[in-house]
Amino acid sequence: MKPFSVLSLALLSLAACGQPIPRLETRTFALHYLGQVEVLQLLRPYVDADRPIAKGAMSVTGSTVTVRETSDNLDRIGRALVQFDRPQPSVQLHFKIIRADGEARADSSIRDVETALKSLFRFRGYSLVADGMVTGAQNSRTDQSLAGSGGPYRLMADIQQISGTGDSAIVHLGVVLRFPGPGGSFQTTVGIPVGRTAVLGNVTGSTSNSALILTVRPDLVAN
Repeated sequence: MKPFSVLSLALLSLAACGQPIPRLETRTFALHYLGQVEVLQLLRPYVDADRPIAKGAMSVTGSTVTVRETSDNLDRIGRALVQFDRPQPSVQLHFKIIRADGEARADSSIRDVETALKSLFRFRGYSLVADGMVTGAQNSRTDQSLAGSGGPYRLMADIQQISGTGDSAIVHLGVVLRFPGPGGSFQTTVGIPVGRTAVLGNVTGSTSNSALILTVRPDLVAN
């Protein structure tokens, strides 16, 4: 009598225990917009590589992903790719650099954020010293120089992720602001709902009773 292989013994064991043996199929899916890292993160929950028998497997080559799994999991993978393998939305970032000090004055160019600033800080006056607008997609970086009083200002933005869709989307940013004078730099990481203006922070200005404040508003750009 020929000896059984380890696989044969395992299959017999599963059959004896009344456990169904998974039947695997292999399908190859075309990728249009997702990168290798993104597609692996997206599909990993559907591929059971730890199954005792008939382990799932996945590989990405160029613009395709090949998966060996059960038929129902392959169907789920197909639906997930239809939902997420789409053009990535672009986001427009509106930055404002504002000087806060003891001089009482009104500046119509920051009317949309002045009330919020007064609720957060205790300066008498606020005025715009520089502003800029950049557009980018998820995983993109921008670097621009802004002219203005006390500048130039170097503003770098890393668009790390755009989660959600439409009005419920949240833009996750890493932002660095560099400028001459005291302090010299400011950086932060933040998630901001689209259409909302966020006050990212402030640094000491040229005098002890002044500060530079950075705000940003992300808006989605229709593709």
